Order: sequence, then C-alpha cells, then structure tokens
Amino acid sequence: MLAPDSGGSGFGGAALGIAAMEQNYVNLKGAVDSGQVSITPDAATNAAKACRDQKNKFGLLQNRAQVLSQYARSMKTGDCVEGSALRTTFSEKAQGGQNSAYDLFGKAAEIMENMAQTYEAAGKMYHETDQSNAQAFKGKM
Repeated sequence: MLAPDSGGSGFGGAALGIAAMEQNYVNLKGAVDSGQVSITPDAATNAAKACRDQKNKFGLLQNRAQVLSQYARSMKTGDCVEGSALRTTFSEKAQGGQNSAYDLFGKAAEIMENMAQTYEAAGKMYHETDQSNAQAFKGKM
C-alpha cells in the first residue's frame, strides 16, 4: 500500500520501496564482489532472466505512466483554476520528475538490470573458479 506523500509531487511509500530495492542490489553486489555469493551459471542465468523479465514489466508500466500523463493534460475538468490544477496534479503524478510514477518505474527497471548483471557476474565467477580448480586438480594427478 502506498503511504500518503504529504502533499508532495510523488508517491512517498513507493519511493521508499525503490530505496529498499536499491539497498538489496547494493548488498547483493557487495556479496558477489567479495566472493560471499556462489551461484552456478545456470542458476545465475535463471536469476538474471527473472530480473530482466521484471525490468521489462517496469518498462511497460513506465510507458503507461507516460500515456496517463498525456491523457491527464487533456482531461476535461473545466476552465477554472481548480480544473487546471487537477489536470496538472494528475499529469505530474504520472510523469512529473522525481517520485512520479514514471520516474519510480524507471528507477526500478534500472535496479533490476543491475541485479541481472550482478547475477551474471556471480555465475561467471563460479565458472571461472570451477575451471581454475579443475586445472589445479589435473596438475596434481
């Protein structure tokens, strides 16, 4: 559920969710970079695919937010100050900069792509370690 945004121009609760996603990515990347995560190449490929599938869904939602913003600007809310303010508010909530739906979906898509690349890197490291260990084992026989 989205928290009220105290009259701001976006979705405060959703922004907190995006910040949590970003922190999860940072934690994953740190664990992969330090060698704390070991994931088989097949599992890494599957995880990366799942991340990219989610990224694509966020991209579709981002496009919908853009369309919604365009629609909001042409809404018939009357030729009065209130009607104009309502059109502007709806348009900006959909695509009005920081913490608009468009912005948040874009950030989420970027995080998912970063996570996909991190999973792929983890799978590559696993494969390289496996190959190195196999070569070392062959040398001792």
